[in-house]
Amino acid sequence: MKTQYALFAALAVTVGACGIEGTPAQASEPIAAQRTLSVSGTGKATGTPDMAMMDFAVIAQADTASAAMQQNAARMTKVRDALKGLGVQSKDLQTSGFYLQPRYARDERGRTDTNKIVGYTAGNTLAVRLRDVDKVGTAIDRAVGAGANNLGSLQFGFQNPDDMLEKARRAAVKDARALADLLVEEAGATLGPVQSISVNSYQPRPQARMRMEAMAMDAAPAATPIEAGEGQLSVTVHMVYELK
Repeated sequence: MKTQYALFAALAVTVGACGIEGTPAQASEPIAAQRTLSVSGTGKATGTPDMAMMDFAVIAQADTASAAMQQNAARMTKVRDALKGLGVQSKDLQTSGFYLQPRYARDERGRTDTNKIVGYTAGNTLAVRLRDVDKVGTAIDRAVGAGANNLGSLQFGFQNPDDMLEKARRAAVKDARALADLLVEEAGATLGPVQSISVNSYQPRPQARMRMEAMAMDAAPAATPIEAGEGQLSVTVHMVYELK
């Protein structure tokens, strides 16, 4: 029994040793970094704007907060009705700002005396989307005539820019590919498949900023001339190619 036990132990040790010696160590080989080329291309498309966005405001001052609010409400209602009379739909009218604040007295040095209120100012801003750019001048005249005394901004845009965006995207991809071809040719490399693509789009709008101090301003006797000009959509494409 002692002999058999010793033989078994020896075999166990031998097998264990063989198992260790028979498993070669696997050396980790560094993985080669993938070579890539990142390029960007820009495409543009131009067209005539068919929509205008405006911000009309009514600012009213009075001795009391209630009076300022009432004056403001009456005048803004007339502005809204005047624009609706021009064909502007309710969905294209939105209140974009409103405030009521006290007006303070000033001392002999022009410093504000917050302990003495001399009146109140109420302001109401109406964002207007006009789907006929030929009526922009008329809309301004009617709004001012109805009581608007501040036009914060005037911007032009496109109601359905999809076709222009598609044209700009195609041009951006071609621009990026042309740049990639040029770079690999000069570098002596070869373009592989595209690894990733990202797109950025923006719509620069011609903008006219106007401010009308209409506390002493009446509607202009002549029609206000407004030109929409030409608008542009721009798309930037970022592409990553594999290099062979």
